[in-house]
Amino acid sequence: MYLLLALLIPFASFILQSYPRLINKLFGVDVWTRLLEIEHVKKAGHKIPGKITHGFIIDGHFDYPIIFPWIFSFFSKKTLLKIQGFVSPFFDALQNVLVFYITYSLTNRIEAALLAQLIYSLIPMIPIENSYLTPRSLGYFNFTLAFYPTMLFVTYGNPWMLFVGLFFTTTLFLTHRFALQSLLILSIFFSFVDQTFIYSTVFVVGFITATLLTKGYYLRVAKGHLYNIYFWVVNYTFRFAHQIYGIRDTKKQDWVGQIYALLSVFSPIFMFGINVWIVSAFVYIYLHIIKAENFVPDPILYKMSLWILFFYVFGAVVLKVKRLIPIGEGQRYLEMATVPAAVLSSVLYFYLFEQFGIIIAVLFALLAIGNLGLIITIQIKGIIKDKNRSLTHELQTMFEYINKLAEKTPRIMCIPHQITTMTVYNTKADVLVNADNPGLMKLSDFFPILQKPITEIAKKYDLDYLLMRESFVKLSDLKLKKPNIIFTSGDIHLIKL
Repeated sequence: MYLLLALLIPFASFILQSYPRLINKLFGVDVWTRLLEIEHVKKAGHKIPGKITHGFIIDGHFDYPIIFPWIFSFFSKKTLLKIQGFVSPFFDALQNVLVFYITYSLTNRIEAALLAQLIYSLIPMIPIENSYLTPRSLGYFNFTLAFYPTMLFVTYGNPWMLFVGLFFTTTLFLTHRFALQSLLILSIFFSFVDQTFIYSTVFVVGFITATLLTKGYYLRVAKGHLYNIYFWVVNYTFRFAHQIYGIRDTKKQDWVGQIYALLSVFSPIFMFGINVWIVSAFVYIYLHIIKAENFVPDPILYKMSLWILFFYVFGAVVLKVKRLIPIGEGQRYLEMATVPAAVLSSVLYFYLFEQFGIIIAVLFALLAIGNLGLIITIQIKGIIKDKNRSLTHELQTMFEYINKLAEKTPRIMCIPHQITTMTVYNTKADVLVNADNPGLMKLSDFFPILQKPITEIAKKYDLDYLLMRESFVKLSDLKLKKPNIIFTSGDIHLIKL
């Protein structure tokens, strides 16, 4: 019975997250990178691939966490293209079920568990981040199962929880880099809070286990992770710059760029817009300090409030201090606090309802409706109506033309750079893009901003064509002498170099 109840809201959340992909089936930029990784694993016989050369002018060795591409390497290419828009919502539904059981175990109240699931489903960042094929939701699910049981062990001493925490810490090393990075930072914080080496020990043992299980492969993943960070250490000033025009006035950026700009300037305030439920941590700490009437403190809920507050402060600082950009976009750290925010908000709702009655119910309803409206608005604007981050009909027509070119393997440069892996996946061309993270260091001539003439880059890499979008940059601004446009599809040109 509990299992059926625990599935109701996750199913509704799955539909909420998935319906835009029924309309815009080919949305997403990173999706093509993930599909390529899956193909590499499949071609390697469902094992860790070696060197990658085909499709990438800057070749390299496969260095992505293996679990996600390995799972989907067993699906046919046709099937994967059909279901790729529903993968992330599926893993998030598992996280949603986990929210139910965590809340129920802490409160022994079905209504509190269901409310926590509803709150979790109405955190705007969750449906947006799960709108395309990404291992992020699987990584976050592993993150929760790595840290929360470890925290239970430190608090209550249940050895089974230590085993669960260690198991999922190990799998997290092989699932998602940002979630792992967040676990490391949170583990350091709680090592000081609880005055224990347990968190750091679990992390180190997980690292050793993951490295041994993969016969050293994880060290390649770690190397790639560090190279990614180092690349943005060198290029942090251009993290959100236009590839051709550089750092632009906020009004000239697209709506995504404008949101990032607002987050950076007003990070402590706008972080609440990303996840308003984090206010529960402030409320809980306040009630704990003043020893409010009828308020019964709980050690796990108190630690959850610290968990939320830590990522709120850390994320706000990262957003504000530009030099910290290499360790991730600050608002993403709040994604690591969605589970405790949902659980804590549900618990506080019932406590505050007993104190203030209908006022709390009305306030909650307004927040819930507002969040749902924000989710749907962003889905319509950012996914359903998207043209810049989707494989459009115009791009498909262009790719069909490229695949009919006389050259056996045309060598292509893409502007914007974000369509590179899309071009690799959908054409026979070799594209000017890196196959692994160490290869990022070779992109400085043209990414994150163009620093040398395209003709010079074409000569260096023996390029045949430039694939560019005029909605991204005017052809005249590329300063090509008498550009030879051999094919046009919509605003997309293929130029002979």
